[in-house]
Amino acid sequence: EFDNVELYEDLAENVLPALKVKPDIILVDPPRAGLEKQALDAIVKLNSKTIAYVSCDPSTLARDAARLIQNGYQLTDVTPFDLFPQTYHIESISLFEK
Repeated sequence: EFDNVELYEDLAENVLPALKVKPDIILVDPPRAGLEKQALDAIVKLNSKTIAYVSCDPSTLARDAARLIQNGYQLTDVTPFDLFPQTYHIESISLFEK
């Protein structure tokens, strides 16, 4: 058990609006299809300083990045990782900040 950790099991769009505290940073690791619009909207409404976005699909990252930028975030860093050498698969971590 941890005193400073809370775990929630539900869809992000259901859990995030009910949070009692505003997180300084949000870490998302969506499936290949990217974030659902409702989940992204709930994340944006939290108005956190930083969003760390783990992606396995550059096209859905680009789509979601455009939405985050439209909502006042700036893309400040992208780090790609070749975890599957000699394949076209790539992982990346992008930082968005306000």
